[in-house]
Amino acid sequence: MTDLHFADRKTAEIHQLEKLNQILGIAIQAPFYKKLYQGIDLPLKSLDELKKIPVIDKQTLCTEGETCKKSLYTRTTGGFYKFSTGGTSGRMSFARYGLDEFRKICDGAAYGLMACGITPEDVVANCIRAGAFWTGFLTSYRALEIIGCNILPITDNQPVEKTLEYLEMMGPNTLFGISPTLVQIAQEATRRDSKLDIEKVAFASTPLTTEQQSYLSSVWPRATFHSAGYGAAEVGPIGFQCEHCTGTEHHILLPDCIVEKDDDGAIIATSLIRTLQPAIRMKVGDNIEWIEGKCPCGRTSPRFRLLQRSDEILEFRHDSMSLEQLGSCLGKFSELAPVFQVLLDLNADKTDIIIRVEAADCDAVDDYQLASQVYKCLSNDIPAVGDNRQKNNIRAFKILVVPSGGIPRVETTGKIRRVIDKRFM
Repeated sequence: MTDLHFADRKTAEIHQLEKLNQILGIAIQAPFYKKLYQGIDLPLKSLDELKKIPVIDKQTLCTEGETCKKSLYTRTTGGFYKFSTGGTSGRMSFARYGLDEFRKICDGAAYGLMACGITPEDVVANCIRAGAFWTGFLTSYRALEIIGCNILPITDNQPVEKTLEYLEMMGPNTLFGISPTLVQIAQEATRRDSKLDIEKVAFASTPLTTEQQSYLSSVWPRATFHSAGYGAAEVGPIGFQCEHCTGTEHHILLPDCIVEKDDDGAIIATSLIRTLQPAIRMKVGDNIEWIEGKCPCGRTSPRFRLLQRSDEILEFRHDSMSLEQLGSCLGKFSELAPVFQVLLDLNADKTDIIIRVEAADCDAVDDYQLASQVYKCLSNDIPAVGDNRQKNNIRAFKILVVPSGGIPRVETTGKIRRVIDKRFM
C-alpha cells in the first residue's frame, strides 16, 4: 500500500486540481451534471475556481437518482456496487460505485486505519454487521486485508451473548465496530466478568460520544480509541485519524477528497475517486472547524474537527436542546448505558418528548425512582425542558429505562436513530 502523504501543500493542490478536472470531464457525460454545469468554463485553472461549481445536497441526489434513474450516471455498462445511504434517516436511497472506485476507497480506508495505529500484527475482531447494501461490511474487511491484519470475521449478526463467546474464544487485541455495538459488548463483558483484554478500539460510522468512550475505558482500561475514518456513502472517504488525533479530529484524505467549509460551518466534500456517480461539492450534513498548526505526525494534510450535527439540535418554540446536553446528563448515572433515543411527537399543538435510555444492568430497567432522578437532572440542567418547558409548549416529558439492546437498531447496520422527530412527518 502506498503512502498517501504529500511532501507539501502545493504538491497536493497540483495533484487535486488534475484529478478534479478529470472528474469534471467525466461528470458532464451524466445528464444531471451536463445540465448543471452549463455555462461553466472547464477545465478549472485553479482550486479557487471550484467555487464556480454549484453545491448539491443529499436530497438533490436522492431526488435525481429516484426520479430520473440514470441521470446521475456517467455510464450504464460495466460492473458496479450499489450501496444504500442514509442509515439512520429512515429513508433508503442508493449510490453506485464502479468496481475500480471501490478498490481505491478500500485503499484509502486501509491507509487511515494504519495511520491511527492498526498494524499487521493486530488480531482484529471485526464486529461490523453484514447489512444489506451497507458499505461498512465490505469496506472494513477489504481494508483490514490490505493492511495484512489477522482478521476475525465475527460480525454483529448474532446476539451479543454469542459475540462475547466468540471474542473470549479467540482473544483479539483489537475490536472494530460501531458505537452501539461496542457499548453492548462492553456491557455483556461486565455482566459476565469477562477477562477479555482489548488494546485498541476502532469505531466506525458515528463517533464515540465522551460518555461512551468513558464507559468503554472503564471496561477495557488499556484500550486506545481510534476513528476508522470519516466519510459518507454518497461521497466516499473524506478524512482519517493519525495517532495524534483525538475525539472527532481528522486529517483530510487529500488524494481522494477536497474539503471546503461554507459560511455556516457545513462541510462540502468533492470526491476525487467517484466517476460512475460523481459527488462534486456535496453538502454532507456535518459541521466542522479547522484545526490550526502542524500535526505532530508530520503530515501536511489539513485537519478538521467534526462538530455537532444540525440534526442533533432539537429546536422548540423558545429555545433548543442538544443530544450532547442529554448525553452529558445521562452520563452522571452509572446505572445507565451511554445509549439513548429521543422521540418527539405532536399532541394537538403541543410537543410530547420520550427519552429511551438503555440500562447498564438489569436492575435499572423500569426503575421508577431512577427514572425520576434522571427526569429531575434533565429538568435542572437543560432549560428547554426545565425552566422554559411551558414557553416551548411541551406537554409531556418522559424517561423510559429499557434493557440493553432495547432501543431498536437499524436492521441493515445496527445503528440507532438517535432522534425520531414525528413533528415534521
